[in-house]
This record gives sequence, C-alpha cells and structure tokens, in this order.
Amino acid sequence: MTSSISRGGAPNDGTMSTAIPLQSVGRKPLNPSQSVDTFNTGIFSRSSAERYEALPGATHDEESGLIQPHRKKPDQKQVFYHRDILKRPFSGQRDDRFINPKDGRPKALVVQAAEQVLAQSSGATWQRTAVQNKSPWMFRLSCWAFGDLAIVKWIPACALLTVVLVSPLPVTTTIKNNGFYEPLSYKDWQYPYDARNRYENAPSREHKDGIPQPSKRPLIGKIERFSEPGWLCLANDMKTIKVADWREKHGYGVTLDYIMISYTGVQFATGLDKPMQDRVALHRIGQNAARLAGVEAYWLDFECLGPDEEHEENAWRISDVVRGAFRMIIAIGGPVDAVEEDQLPYNLVRAWGNRVWTLPELLLTPGHNDLWIYTINRNLDPTTQLDQCLNTLPKQITLRNFSRYWEDHEIIAQLIDHYESSVILSPLELITTALKCLEVRHITQHLPGDLSYSLMGLLRRRPNAQKSDSGFQAFARLSLANDSNMLLERLICLLPQSPYAPWYSFHDHWDASLWDIYPRTQVCGIGHNDTVILDGARAATIRWKSFKKVLIRGNDTLKRRLARIALSMGGVLFFTAVITLAVSGIVKHSSNYSASSSAVTTPLNVFGGILMAIALSIILASPLLIKWLYLGKVWSAQPWFFGIEGYMSLSAIEEHIFGADLGRLTWSTTSSSLSRHSYLNEQNYEDFCEGKDPSTYPDVAARIQQAAQGGDEKQREKIFTLGDGGEDGDEGVLEDESGGEG
Repeated sequence: MTSSISRGGAPNDGTMSTAIPLQSVGRKPLNPSQSVDTFNTGIFSRSSAERYEALPGATHDEESGLIQPHRKKPDQKQVFYHRDILKRPFSGQRDDRFINPKDGRPKALVVQAAEQVLAQSSGATWQRTAVQNKSPWMFRLSCWAFGDLAIVKWIPACALLTVVLVSPLPVTTTIKNNGFYEPLSYKDWQYPYDARNRYENAPSREHKDGIPQPSKRPLIGKIERFSEPGWLCLANDMKTIKVADWREKHGYGVTLDYIMISYTGVQFATGLDKPMQDRVALHRIGQNAARLAGVEAYWLDFECLGPDEEHEENAWRISDVVRGAFRMIIAIGGPVDAVEEDQLPYNLVRAWGNRVWTLPELLLTPGHNDLWIYTINRNLDPTTQLDQCLNTLPKQITLRNFSRYWEDHEIIAQLIDHYESSVILSPLELITTALKCLEVRHITQHLPGDLSYSLMGLLRRRPNAQKSDSGFQAFARLSLANDSNMLLERLICLLPQSPYAPWYSFHDHWDASLWDIYPRTQVCGIGHNDTVILDGARAATIRWKSFKKVLIRGNDTLKRRLARIALSMGGVLFFTAVITLAVSGIVKHSSNYSASSSAVTTPLNVFGGILMAIALSIILASPLLIKWLYLGKVWSAQPWFFGIEGYMSLSAIEEHIFGADLGRLTWSTTSSSLSRHSYLNEQNYEDFCEGKDPSTYPDVAARIQQAAQGGDEKQREKIFTLGDGGEDGDEGVLEDESGGEG
C-alpha cells in the first residue's frame, strides 16, 4: 500500500498535533497471527485550502445533536475531486472528511466532543456531537443494581434483564473486522510530483499517433560533474577563454591550474547594470593572486559561467570549480555607504561567511593550501583601490582557524574534518550537520529550493534544479538521488518542537536524533503540496464520531463458564416452564378432565415448577452473573482507534466504553508531548514507571482549559483524546492541535 504523508514541521495551516496516550491491561489482539502497524508520527496537518473557513454563527441541530459549522459558500476553485479505492468519483466542497472504512467513500467528519468543548459552539471545520455511552447496557444495568439502595434497585433490574434473557439476542459483543483495526480503504490515483522509479512519473500530455509521449521534464535526473571549468580568465591579459579550445591548442597533457575568486554580491556589485569598478577590482585581485600562486588562470563567476544558455547549468557546478582549484581566494570589501564598523576586516569576513552559498565553497577548498584574503579599502579613491588590488599581499590563514570567525565553528569543524578525511561522517550525519550550518545563514532567494541546492554541492549526486520545486521538494529530490541513509523516512518521524518549525528543523520534541530512528517504510516518491509517498505503510482509521462496543476476552474460568451457561439457559428454562405449566393448566381445565388425568398433570406441574424455580433463580441472580461474565482480567481486546475532541478522564472513558470504571485504561508514559509519567506508587515497585493523568499537571491543565474556551478556531489550540486498543493494549491519546506556539 502507498500512502501520502506530510512532513509536519510547518503544517500548512500552522497547526500541530501532540498526543497523550492511555494504555490498558490488554496485551494481545484477538488474532495474534498478524500484527497491525499504524502511523504514529504525532503530526496531523491540514491545508487551509482543504478545510472550511470557520465563521461565527454555528448552529445546533436539535434532531441530530450535531453542531453544524457556519461556512462560506465556496467558489469553483474550492471544489474537491476524489476517486475512491473502487474508482468511484466524488466531487464536493473542500471540507474535513474521512474515508469511511465500510464503503471507502469520503464522508463528512463528525467528531465527538467533551462537554467543555461542546458547550462553546463558536464553530469548527468539522461537525461536533456529544459523547455517547456505547457500553453494554446489560452490564450498566447490573452495575446500577449493585449501587446505592441495591435492595430497591435489584428487582427492577432483574425484571429488565429478563427481557434480554428470554430474547435470542447475544449476551456478549461480537468480533469486528476479523479482530483487527478498521482499515483505511484508500488508494492514491494521482501521479507523484517525482517518483523514485522514473517510470511512475507522469507522461507528457502530448500524443503521437494516439500514444502518450514520455515526460520531457527531468526530475531526479542528475547534473553531471566536470573535472575542470568550461571557461577561465588568463592572468596575463584578463582574457576569458574556453578551456576546450585552449586544450586543443596546447594539448590535453598540459596542466592548466587556476585559482577561484570567491566574494558576495552584498559586498561587490558585479551586475552589468552596475559600475565597472568592482568587476575590474576583482579581475585585478585575480591577476595578483594568480601571479603569487604561480598559476596561469583564475575563475570569476561573472566571466566564467559561459554563454547565457549555459549560465544556469554551470551555476550549479560551482562546487566542482572549487574542488578543482589550486587555491581559493576570498575578496572582501564593505559597501561604499557602509558605516565604519562594517568596514572592519573582521566584520567583512563574517559577512562573507554568513552567506549560504559561501559555506560550501569554504568546505570544498583544497585543504593543502591556506586561504588568501584580499580586502578592498573603500575609503580610498577608485584608482588607488585598483592599484592596491594588484600589488597588495593577501592575508593567509588556515582553513580551521578561518572557521573560528563564526559562532557555529564547532559544527563547521566537523564538516572540515570530513572533507579533510580525518573523521568521516555518515551520509546521514553529513546532511544533517551541513543543514544546521546552512539554516542559520543568509540567502538572497532566487528559487524556493535554494537552501537545498546550496547543500547539493556538498554531495556526490545532484538532481536537476527545478523552478517549480518548493524548499522541501528540492530537499526530498536531493535525498532520493543520494544514499542518504533513509533520511526522509527518518525525518517524517520527528515531532517538531514548535508548530512553526520549518521543514529542515531536526529538533525533535523528545530530543531524538535521526539515527535513533529505524524506519519500517520507504519513501517511494514525492507528492504534491510538500508530501512524500510511503511504500509498505500500514494505517488504521480513527473513529471520531462515537465509541463502539469493544469485545474483550479473558481466561475462560469455571465461574465464567457457569455464568455463560446459566444466562444462555435462563430464557430456555423460563419458556419451557411456562409452556409446561400452560399445558398442565389446559389439560386440567378441559371438559374431559378426570381422575386419570391427574396422573399426567401432577408430574407436569412438578416439572414445570422446578424449571420455573431454576429460571427465576437465574433471573434473580442475573445482575451477579453478568458481572462475573464482564469483569476479570483482560487478555485480549478488539482493536479500535477512538478520538474525542477535548479532554476526558479515564473513568469517564471507561464508563462510556465498558460501562464502569474498571481500571482497564492507564495513561501512556511518553507517546505524546503532553504525556507525563512518574514512579509507581507501590511498595517494592518504586522504580517502576507509570503514566500520570496530564490534567493534574498545571501546564497541561492550563492548556486544556484554554482549549475549551471560545475564540478564534484557527488560532486556538485544540486538545484531543485518542484511545488505541491493539497489540499493546488499549491506548488513549490526549491530542493538542496548536494554532500558536505550544
């Protein structure tokens, strides 16, 4: 199965979900031969274009009990088109829907809400309904009979239970979904934005002889590396030459060493619409440095990217230029109108290294040579500046010492160690470490994927840059093109510390590192709207509308066997006794009754009386027998996912599912950012871990109270309680969907 999942570091609508789970004493699913894996990313993102715009004025439907949100009438652009797993088309308004596990159709989302949430009807993007008690009513009636004033309640309870005992209805709940979770009947029919297997990509819309043509758009296709630049500037006359022509003239065995001039557009204006002063100054620096280094040529980007049609492709190969250079030269100089403090060499160097594109150049510079730094004094007249560029000796500094100009020099040192082959980083460590350095640097954005494209130069394989790429799509394509040690699969498992965290944030709520995660699925493609497509993923449906009766099983003890037999035979015995006594009465009152008939009616009366006595005994004991049947330790349970908007206590949840507070559910320890745990408060078990009720902690209680209050639905934090019953037991989750920092 393939499923689309969003990297929720920065959900489209600025919301984020967090979970606080419950656990029960159940340990196995009803059918332990097959396990069920579910998504547990803790992130649920919803595009603002895919939800109704909540407005004040929500209405309450008295007949259905639903809170109906007030919504704007959508225009044509908001129409949603869906094709279900059975190829049935659906079109409708963009609202909150779920896939109905019974028929696979998208249905309007109805969410059961706790009382404190239901009390404020300020409108939501889904329908709300009250939480209903779905526990077996026989068990509820039995518990009622054992409550206060049991003597008064016992006879009415037995009378009501008699209706069940004499009916053919089953006493216990039946198994659902063959003992598994409700399935997610979903298939993604849409072409991916980019697939790992290129044959899965969308073909061209052009047809030839009625046959669709292959896509003309190269996606994960790579940019080829080159061994030397295509163009260089000769140091003797500043003439730009095509290296291939130079090779034809001088031979391919002749060495053509060159130096690379690195600068930033903030400090040097080299555009054709700018004065020529900075361009000439950089040429003079190139001549000076080439002469001192003993090489014939130098490389400048505004001269050596080739013809206009080659500019874009060669721009992505600058990393190869650095790798092949004999030495890298750094040119710094403050803007003409800069304040004196910004003209200081220390600040100029920091400004150079604070750019995204200069960091890869620094890391890839040849390690056997020191860096040379040329500084232009903007306080001098233009002629003196040019003479200074041509005759001044550069400042020399080692690469490792040069990195100390920046606060993250310790992280940069790890990258330097890697590229100097002293401490080799794994592909996963290399990408994450490089991104930590790049994300804090400035960038003048040309394409949305520029951050990923700057990282691309540090890696071996580089996909083609696409103008249509978002930042995440560019990074995903880069990750798929390289052996990144399942980086994407690990990345989507992280829970960002903030709902506004960008996609490249590796700061997990639980402080987990990517290498702590071992994914079970594979990203097989990149979806639209910053999503990835998972292969081999399993999912289960969360039931939001209401609870369901949960089938539980324990050991078949003698007490339970006797209770089950007695309850199942009570109705039979009662009907048999009634029929026997009725036949005896009919015979006795017939016109042909005689003394000889007494020999027949007397045994019938005795037999019917005995059966009636046994049946009445079972009926009078029915509350106790039903408790025997439903109580006891639970060894397996029907798997369900239940969802509630708002906070509900364990006792309330158990009363709505099982009929009473039986202590079967416990709070999960670490399944959510709102989870809390502590030592087990039992003698001799003080070192054991136990989940605690999150609402007993002031910080969580304040968020629960704030979520239950009215206000802007889009900005207000939302709390959810999730219940999970599966292989590890019934687990519930208190979920917060944050519209603000949380």
